[in-house]
Amino acid sequence: MSIPAALVNRMSVQDAKAPSRRRPSQKPLPQQHAPSSANKSDPRRERLVRLAAPLFLKKGYDNVSIDDVIAAAGGSKATIYAWFGGKQGLFEAVVRQKCDDVTLAIDIDAGGTLEEQLTKIGHSFVDMVLTPPILEFHRLMVSIGRTFPEAGRLFFQTGPISAYVIVAKWFERHQKEGRLIDEDPYRLAVLFLDMLIGEQQLGWLTSMPRAAQKTKIDETVRVAVRVFLGGCQTAAEKRR
Repeated sequence: MSIPAALVNRMSVQDAKAPSRRRPSQKPLPQQHAPSSANKSDPRRERLVRLAAPLFLKKGYDNVSIDDVIAAAGGSKATIYAWFGGKQGLFEAVVRQKCDDVTLAIDIDAGGTLEEQLTKIGHSFVDMVLTPPILEFHRLMVSIGRTFPEAGRLFFQTGPISAYVIVAKWFERHQKEGRLIDEDPYRLAVLFLDMLIGEQQLGWLTSMPRAAQKTKIDETVRVAVRVFLGGCQTAAEKRR
């Protein structure tokens, strides 16, 4: 299975004017995965990828054939091979599309107080990542990771890493304003997002799938935001 170039250069999102208070040892943010423009250029291609996704979720990668995809989504073998090069390429497109569904939903531009902004970020993330299709997709990727490590790396780069980078930009923005403590923004993003989803994801990964209750999710976001800002706000920000 082919895979885009590995995320090894870890390019910084900081510009040349980054404040001098940044610790020299702080690692730059990884490069964010750019959503595939091919999905947007041809609605037929996007539709085929979206209709193929449930087949992989239900039957697993090995048990899905090109004929299965054609039966569910239409088209022809010639079209699928022209667009994706075969089943492996189609599955990669499914991985990218599912990951883009999550990362594009994250809203880091909401206004309001820090608490209101971080709450919006939390909800925009969990409202997508804790849906049954995404949880099932996560379980599929974990189950095939050893068999298809390239697919696992593609998922991690286009999904979790991209989500962390997006939220890290929010932390970095408010660090530059002196409102949040000077810690690695990428690590802060990892800690915050992982606080929100661990319980539900573990339930699905251990074969105990159940729909996440909205009240429990809301409570998790509320507590996570309060605890996180309690430790991350600067003293000056807390006095406001």
